[in-house]
Amino acid sequence: MTREKRVYYSDAVYHVSLRGNNKRDVLGTAEDKKIFLELLGKFKIRLGFKLYGLVLMDNHAHLVIHPVDKFNISRIMQSISLSFSFKFRKRYNYSGHVWQGRFKSSLVDEDRYLLNCLEYIHNNPVRAGLVRKAEDYVWSSCRFYHSLPSLIKEYIGIDSFMH
Repeated sequence: MTREKRVYYSDAVYHVSLRGNNKRDVLGTAEDKKIFLELLGKFKIRLGFKLYGLVLMDNHAHLVIHPVDKFNISRIMQSISLSFSFKFRKRYNYSGHVWQGRFKSSLVDEDRYLLNCLEYIHNNPVRAGLVRKAEDYVWSSCRFYHSLPSLIKEYIGIDSFMH
């Protein structure tokens, strides 16, 4: 049975999530998260997408991405996930799938939904019991929106985070 083809919309925003294979911790260390952020920043420049929000949990990641150039969401996510998988396998001498299936994505088609989506992903660490307030979690864009010091700025770059 073949997979259902993704439908792409031009000038659309997507809420994307990636999960570790078998819910494995693929972003379980600070170093793993830094590597993911560095790759995200690299491909953000190379593929020219906008990044509106993110949260990196130990076994999954949420991204809110706006492809604006000639590259669609699949090309963007393929670049990020394959590059991270290569580094992960090398770092841990790991073989097999790093990510569980294809990335999940949903179209963010209204401003209200965009705000709800950002609130949802930013509160992911609160729901997981990792922090009491969303802005306390350092591996999230929430701190950026609250104008607090952020690791996101360090690894992706303040000038290129939203643009």
